[in-house]
Amino acid sequence: MFAIPRLARWLGPWADSTRSPAVDVRDDLLDGMRVRIYGKRHRRARTYLIAPGLHYAGPDDPRMDRFCRILAAAGHLVVAPFIPAYLALMPDATAIADFAKVAAALPRWSDARRPVVFSISFGSLLAFALAAEHPDAVERLVIFGGYSDFHETMRFCLTGEVVSGRAAIRDPLNQPVVIMNLLDHIDLEQSAREALVAGWRRYVERTWGRVEMKADRRFVAVAEELAPTIPEPVRELFLVGIGARPGATELAMPALAKFDARVLDPTPYLPRVRCRVDLVHGIDDDVIPFEMSHELARRLVAADAHVHITGLYGHTGSQRPPLSALARELVTMVRVLRVMA
Repeated sequence: MFAIPRLARWLGPWADSTRSPAVDVRDDLLDGMRVRIYGKRHRRARTYLIAPGLHYAGPDDPRMDRFCRILAAAGHLVVAPFIPAYLALMPDATAIADFAKVAAALPRWSDARRPVVFSISFGSLLAFALAAEHPDAVERLVIFGGYSDFHETMRFCLTGEVVSGRAAIRDPLNQPVVIMNLLDHIDLEQSAREALVAGWRRYVERTWGRVEMKADRRFVAVAEELAPTIPEPVRELFLVGIGARPGATELAMPALAKFDARVLDPTPYLPRVRCRVDLVHGIDDDVIPFEMSHELARRLVAADAHVHITGLYGHTGSQRPPLSALARELVTMVRVLRVMA
């Protein structure tokens, strides 16, 4: 009964996002893959299995670490794996297999028979695949900012265009990662490709999680600083991929049209998910448009699906809504916190 107030203390619009609760944290290895466990093992603890988003730091990302600590402080045991393909920013079928491996190993860390699977962003694919392929291994799903169509998500990351025609703002910092995943369809020598990917990764490590980089194209200064370290033959492509030079859309869209996204498509899994699914999405999400949660709910034909659209939480952190909307948003927040309690 005390879980909701504990969550609200740290996740409400009044919370200091630079602070997090002190909880037990330890790392384990599963066939060479790091797995982080938050909280203490006990019979009454509900287990949350985290399906992480695409991020080079995984649970080491301060925002994800803070969220896992908050769940643990509310009395839950939290298991957060470092999925290698997602750490590499190159999602593929191995990510689904690795996540299923962690789910199968849960008795090592938890006494719960089935976990609540909480996914973040592109981790929604891992959550849906697990629930479809191993229905007895999942109590329910909480999908935060999930995607329904990989190609449309990549298109949004490149152009900011939403199928509905709604005016939306995209996160410009993700663009080089999109193009990184399309390099099989862009003519490059292998050595040049490796240097380019390494440079984009350094750029991402310098900019992600820093909201100020999105304003007034401040990310361009980081790109210009790193450019001299990139081999001259691909230096211009490095800058184009980041958006420091024009031409990214013209470069990427033909490659995206050729990209085979079948292993990253959640569609085949959705009709086979039969548990409760809570789809939480920030209305101002600048990575995955919130309309995709409605589309996911429509396709979850056998699940008990609930959609929660909120202005309190964007893709990368909490947002303060206008005062006129605060009461409505707080009602939504309570619904969301009840889901996580």
